Amino acid sequence: MKELSFYTDNNLCIRSWERGAEEFTGKSSSHIIGSKYHEILPRIFIDNKDALAEAIKKKKALSLKGYYFHCLYGNIKADIKIHPVKSNKRDVDGVKVTVHPYSACTVAQKLSQSQKLIDIGKIASTLAHGVRNPLNAIKGAVVYLREKYSNEATLIEFTKIMEDEILRLENFISKFLSSSISDTELSPTDINTLLKKIEVYTSLQTYIGNIKSIYEFGRVPPIMVNSFHLEQAILNVINNAIQAMKMGGQLKVKTFTEKRADNTDFAVIEISDTGPGIADKRIDDLAGNNKNDGKGFGLFITYEILKYYHGHLEIESKKGEGTAARLYIPMKQTI
Repeated sequence: MKELSFYTDNNLCIRSWERGAEEFTGKSSSHIIGSKYHEILPRIFIDNKDALAEAIKKKKALSLKGYYFHCLYGNIKADIKIHPVKSNKRDVDGVKVTVHPYSACTVAQKLSQSQKLIDIGKIASTLAHGVRNPLNAIKGAVVYLREKYSNEATLIEFTKIMEDEILRLENFISKFLSSSISDTELSPTDINTLLKKIEVYTSLQTYIGNIKSIYEFGRVPPIMVNSFHLEQAILNVINNAIQAMKMGGQLKVKTFTEKRADNTDFAVIEISDTGPGIADKRIDDLAGNNKNDGKGFGLFITYEILKYYHGHLEIESKKGEGTAARLYIPMKQTI
């Protein structure tokens, strides 16, 4: 669990409020600088006296082991260190307080996750509006190419896929801006057919990157999902794999079914690459257990899509030996 720290002056007013404290309390520094610390957090006591005031008075550091500290959820155990801050050898200007919680505050975690989803929603809405005009330009260009090179069979195949995808994206944007995910339309989706289409329009990426792509299709019955959702979830993983290998390597995609210990039958899509691999901690981040940076945004979206369908994402990787991601979707949906 990340530590949190803050500084107060001699009057116990907050002078500095670090990021860990913001995450722990859900209150930003701009709103609490100048407030008494005990107006934001429960007062910290030692021998029935304010511990910060005692550290300032005695000009001596204090350490509280296993102190029960209040968070948004209730009481959590923490180690607290209070260090006087001296402007010279004698005078004390205030204190630095460092709190090392033994475990995370459950509600704070949920609020942090909710805020992240709210931020993503705002970005997605802005993006959806911004995509419409470029999409119209792309659609016009595709129509022009199809008519000008009507004798090029391969080009016609690609322009047909592009037109279909543009139409689906237009419909998706319209629905996204006027509804919620709970309004999602489900239909029987053949994963293998979906992957064959993805194989075609990622073939240019693999060709340019000198990447060998192998697709192995197992016997997987149709599943009830929104095919656009599943397509985006798969593409996020495949694009990450292609980008990881840069030039050269092997992309392998295979499908199969698997029964887990709880007797749930899953349709599984395994996507592996021969890239540089991912560190263990980074795998936890990418699988959606922690915060994601920009590079992990695509996989975070994949994680959220699978979670909506009561599925999950598993990632295995070895440094220098590549990465395998498995997308699990229950074959019987109860959304």
